[in-house]
Amino acid sequence: MPKVIWITGASSGFGMAVAMKLLKETEHIICVSARRAHLLDILARQGAHAFPVDVTKSDQVAEVRSSIQDAFGTIDAVLVNAGFGVYGAIEEVPENAVRRQFEVNVFGAVETIRNVLPAMRQQGAGRIVVTSSSAAHVSSAGMGYYAATKHSIRAIGTALRQEVQGLGIEVVMVEPGIVKTAFGQVAMDENYMAVEGSDYHGQMQQVKAFMLSAFDRAPGVERTRDIMVKALTDQRVKPVYRTTPGSFALNFASKVLPPVLYDAIVKQAIRRIRQHP
Repeated sequence: MPKVIWITGASSGFGMAVAMKLLKETEHIICVSARRAHLLDILARQGAHAFPVDVTKSDQVAEVRSSIQDAFGTIDAVLVNAGFGVYGAIEEVPENAVRRQFEVNVFGAVETIRNVLPAMRQQGAGRIVVTSSSAAHVSSAGMGYYAATKHSIRAIGTALRQEVQGLGIEVVMVEPGIVKTAFGQVAMDENYMAVEGSDYHGQMQQVKAFMLSAFDRAPGVERTRDIMVKALTDQRVKPVYRTTPGSFALNFASKVLPPVLYDAIVKQAIRRIRQHP
């Protein structure tokens, strides 16, 4: 029986890739939303039902949820995927950029989750799939604020999974490492903040070079996309999926390495990129 699936952040990256695969290979009813609504046109032409939304606006999120339920009667599964990355030194990233990072990545995700829960509880069934990250387990210079949002998402997802046990609702977190999508390009081109002449500038430039190299060598979206589709549609799922070798390694490092050794390994990796660009 076809499911009604809502995907947020569907204008690019994982969201668009998952929606496109579901549209081409399944009979499920796919509802997609994003702030940049014009970018949803490609999915609408494939049969998706598109809804413009800014997930930081609670009234807009509620309106989309209500529109989907009015049109199709229910929401069986949601991919909570809207998000972006801001990078830079903790002292230097402007306050408005920090607030926007948390409003989208954390509060936007919470708003989406809170909107689908009442109907899922009433029907005694539902699945909430959350795009997390290997950054939910670690952090490093230049990515403190982005990692903080993903640590928050992991904490929220873990608590939610325990809270809805026994209500027929499943919570799944997907934790990719670095993957080659438009996310990396936007993060490095538009949202990387290094103040010329500051005490942090040299380090932040090295970190940016490291990140650009990592994105260039990263795997494509396919494996993470396929696992997200599985998490949304399979009968039996796991609570957490780690989709790239880097996500396994970072999770392991966060658990076993002392902080001093972890810091040294990060610095060595960044210096290696500087020496061999």
